[in-house]
Amino acid sequence: MAIEVTSRDKEIPAGALDYARAKAAELEGGFEKVSQVRAVLDTERHQYKARLSATVVGEGFEAEADDPESFVKAIDAAYARIYAQIRKRRDIVGDNRKA
Repeated sequence: MAIEVTSRDKEIPAGALDYARAKAAELEGGFEKVSQVRAVLDTERHQYKARLSATVVGEGFEAEADDPESFVKAIDAAYARIYAQIRKRRDIVGDNRKA
């Protein structure tokens, strides 16, 4: 699985980049067939933004979140959203196969 973590325009603390990599790796552990995860971290004024995108069996998922306090909270919120999207899709596909 390919994990890519980047920042836009500004220097992001190494701890935030490492945390984003760890969360991206958790997606692989939670779901099989995750082929690519991309995280983009950014700051705008007093907002920390995280955008995650994942490719699972050729289908793309995206989630974006921002937080006024820290990158960690923004990453956690985006991770929760993308995890829910993938889980929901997996459950729908699983239900269709059972029928």
